[in-house]
Amino acid sequence: MDNIFYISCFRFSIQLMISEAVFLIGKPKKKAFGIRLTLALLAHVLFASGYYFLLSQIEGNVPVAKVCFWMGLFLLTLFEIGFCYDLLPIEILFIGTGGYATEHIAYGVAKILQYITGMYVEKIGVFWENLIFRFLIYILVAVIIYYAVVRKNKAKGEIKPRDYRLVQLTLLVLLTAIVLSVYATSGPLARERNRLNDIVFPMYSLLCCLMVIIMEYYVFRENRLSRENETMEQLLQIANAQQESSREAIDIINMKCHDLKHQMKALMKVEDAKERSEYIEEMRKAISIYDATYHTGCESLDYLLREKSLLCDEYHIAFSCMVDGDAIAFMHPADIYALMGNALDNAMECVIREEHDKRIISLRIRRHGQMVSIHLENTCSKAPQFQDDLPVTNKTDKNYHGFGVRSIRYVSEKYNGNILMRAQEGRFYLDVLIPEP
Repeated sequence: MDNIFYISCFRFSIQLMISEAVFLIGKPKKKAFGIRLTLALLAHVLFASGYYFLLSQIEGNVPVAKVCFWMGLFLLTLFEIGFCYDLLPIEILFIGTGGYATEHIAYGVAKILQYITGMYVEKIGVFWENLIFRFLIYILVAVIIYYAVVRKNKAKGEIKPRDYRLVQLTLLVLLTAIVLSVYATSGPLARERNRLNDIVFPMYSLLCCLMVIIMEYYVFRENRLSRENETMEQLLQIANAQQESSREAIDIINMKCHDLKHQMKALMKVEDAKERSEYIEEMRKAISIYDATYHTGCESLDYLLREKSLLCDEYHIAFSCMVDGDAIAFMHPADIYALMGNALDNAMECVIREEHDKRIISLRIRRHGQMVSIHLENTCSKAPQFQDDLPVTNKTDKNYHGFGVRSIRYVSEKYNGNILMRAQEGRFYLDVLIPEP
């Protein structure tokens, strides 16, 4: 292949790695990262050398061979990123695309500056030409892209595992960057220094690549807004469910108080000691609803447990709990209601279908080292089906149900925690582990 030198393998590779590095800042690394990185770099040298010598056997100026050459080095860096970092394939593709776009922006800037200043290799020498226009400008552009785009949008978007728009953007940037580069180095104007070759082509590809980076982050921000809208819908559903639960608890209290008023009137007319004793016992049970007061160390949890215990008493559910509320006091009250409220509601909904003597719910919250452990179990004769490690709702309309378990996972992940749900031997288990802040 004409105009492609062996040194280009490593010079381009270094330029691309510099550009990809700004998108990898803060990304989770795999274990033995240093060893993995060393092995990846050695493999890159060997593969790039072999790949060059293989394609160099093609004689003449073949644009397709050059496209394959640049594409092969780009794909190689994607495998290396996946080998060293714990990322989803779509995230690796985003980083590679952003890196290639950044590299080509730097290429365009270098070409334009070199034409404007006239600082070509004949004037400043090979060393300074390589140092300034092959490396320093690439580093400078990468730093600018990081502070102007990557850092500002780091917490404002998210990647969906199956967002094919990113694949389309990848093809766009590769088409723009590689094809125009090949034409610029292999076309009829390749050896000429003029405005078209050194200003127009680089400026066009620079703007296209910059637009690709902006569009990528626009897609991610759109994904985040979409998820937030879905979360808001879930929270509205949860709020409605909690409101219904609270109304039911208030109705129970009103009913108990109403019964108590009539029992007091009847008691005044009862002369038989045994009958009076029975009335007094019924009154004691009615008044016992006010004994359902919890002092766990977390006020939000106290209210929630009192409300759920009233419902459990009404539906003849044996509810027991050993709770260190102070362990979850760092959580926002709304998150406590979403996490614990949904967990207990799901457990109650499950055990209500059981026979009276099998309606059992047990809750335990405690510290375990630097972690907070939440363990909830209930009887479950009919094990639910699971999808994505979450139980599937058995309600007919699945579009407006199933938010509960997803909200439990959402809240736990918000606090960097993990959940495990499983059903075995006639019981359903929910375990949540959240690190203490």
